[in-house]
Amino acid sequence: MNWLDSAQRYGAVARALHWSMATLLILMLGTEWLAELVGMGEREAMTLHKSVGLLLLGLLVFRLLWRRVNRGRLAAHAHWKWAARLGHWALYAAMLLIPASGLLAALGSGHGVEFFGTALIASGAEIEWLEEAAEETHEVLANLLWLLIGVHVLASLAHQFWLHDNTLKRMA
Repeated sequence: MNWLDSAQRYGAVARALHWSMATLLILMLGTEWLAELVGMGEREAMTLHKSVGLLLLGLLVFRLLWRRVNRGRLAAHAHWKWAARLGHWALYAAMLLIPASGLLAALGSGHGVEFFGTALIASGAEIEWLEEAAEETHEVLANLLWLLIGVHVLASLAHQFWLHDNTLKRMA
C-alpha cells in the first residue's frame, strides 16, 4: 500500500482524507434532516454539527499539508488543468470559510464552542450583528458548497467516461 500519491493513483492517505471528508461534509450539510431522522433535539444536533465542523477544519488543514507533500506526483489532464485547480481551490476555500463563519456565529451567539463535549471557547456576551452576519454567510457558503460538490462529481464522471483517464479508479 502506497501512502503517497504516484503517477497512476492517489495514495492511501489522500484517498482516506477525500472519502472521509466527503462523508462528513454530506453529514454536515444534512444535519437538520439527520437530526429529524434520528429524533435528535436541536441543541444536540447543533453540538454535533459544531464538533464535526471543527473536525472537518482540522482534516482540511492536514489535507492541505498532505497535498503539499504530494505536489506534482499526480498530474492533471493537460487541457483541463486550470479548471481542476480552480475547482479544487474553490472547494478548499469553501471548506475553510464555512467553519470560520460558523465559529464567528457561535461566538456572536455567546454560546461558546465545544468539541465533542470539551469546551474550547467559553460562553460570553451575545453580539447580535456578528451572529446574524456570520449565520447568513455560513448558510450562503453551505449552499455554494452543495453546488461545488455537484460540479466536482460531474467533473469526476466526465474524467472517467469522457476523457477515459480512470479518475474514479485512481481515487477508489
